[in-house]
Amino acid sequence: MFYCLSVMNSVTKNSLKLINPVIVLTIVGLAPTLINADDSKASAQHIVSTMPANSWLEVPNTQLADVGADAEKYADLQGYIGIDGVTAYSGGVFDNKRNRLVIWGGGHWDYMGNEVYAFDVDTLSWERLTDPSDPNYCEETNSDGTPNSRHTYNGIAYIDHADRMFGSGGALACRAGGCGARKTWVFDFDLKQWTDMNPKITPETDCENLSAYDPESKKVWWFDLEGLWSYDYDKNSWTKHNEDFISRRTAVVDTKRGLLIAIGEGEVVAYDIRNRNFTQKVWSTKGADELVEQWSPGVAYDPVTDRIVSWSGGDSIYTLNIDTKVWTEHQAKGGPNLDALNSVYGIWRYVSSLNAFIIMPGTLKNVYFYKLPESGL
Repeated sequence: MFYCLSVMNSVTKNSLKLINPVIVLTIVGLAPTLINADDSKASAQHIVSTMPANSWLEVPNTQLADVGADAEKYADLQGYIGIDGVTAYSGGVFDNKRNRLVIWGGGHWDYMGNEVYAFDVDTLSWERLTDPSDPNYCEETNSDGTPNSRHTYNGIAYIDHADRMFGSGGALACRAGGCGARKTWVFDFDLKQWTDMNPKITPETDCENLSAYDPESKKVWWFDLEGLWSYDYDKNSWTKHNEDFISRRTAVVDTKRGLLIAIGEGEVVAYDIRNRNFTQKVWSTKGADELVEQWSPGVAYDPVTDRIVSWSGGDSIYTLNIDTKVWTEHQAKGGPNLDALNSVYGIWRYVSSLNAFIIMPGTLKNVYFYKLPESGL
């Protein structure tokens, strides 16, 4: 197996070749470094740890489409764009236990497969966790009891303490319409199995919903047509907190301050969920107006730098100082562009094991990592 990885910033280009069982890392002007690659996790850690600050790293041969469901076998599911539809208007979560970026999407008439995919950061490889089901078009549940394919938007989250993926809302596999899915689903990663949780009440949903998990309250916080809600997996119950309608944004929890922050469509808003103050605060931020105007940009909280880190395609990454409300732009050459049918949603995630960020910009594109500058945030 042979990989060539390129790491680029404004002044340096690094190349890395993986030749089992040795990694040869060559940095311009320095002698090559040899690393035993028998331990794939150590290898991946080394690859990212040797990235220069403020740089992108593209991992070759990491296209999700390479492990996609067979298009001939599942010809009826291909819709308008086939496997590309997995990321059309859809997002992902980060499985902290297994160190994986998990992707679930499809929907409308772009692609009707409901399979789940995972990119393993330790092995730098994709896996298809489930095969597609026969869809019940325009219905929430397939005949095999799995959730129908859908544009997931920002309606999925990783429930860290329970080790489950949460999903609700979205736009179902349906030639026209498809919005309004209200069931609450969770995915068991060990069993590779979906469960309809069937709580007593559920929010009324639309398409462009958004959610974020808070590790302190152990709840998924959720915005949709009826306002701000939270879902308690342990009690299998929903609670409504206000009637603020928020859509086409990406939400994240600032775990230091206990703030739920939503960014996009021209606004940055925050809620003090730690102190149960559910009155919306609209922040006046400076330095990233174009980013904030985007629908559902990539948004993550970095606990090491205590910054919101956001990306919406291309070379520019923005960090938000939560105290001063000032954005700082960081330019790093070699950033990926998004597929046409997508905002970023949840495919931009912080990887705590590497203190870096991961992005998969499309099913026919490679996975990228990004590392922040060491100063000037």
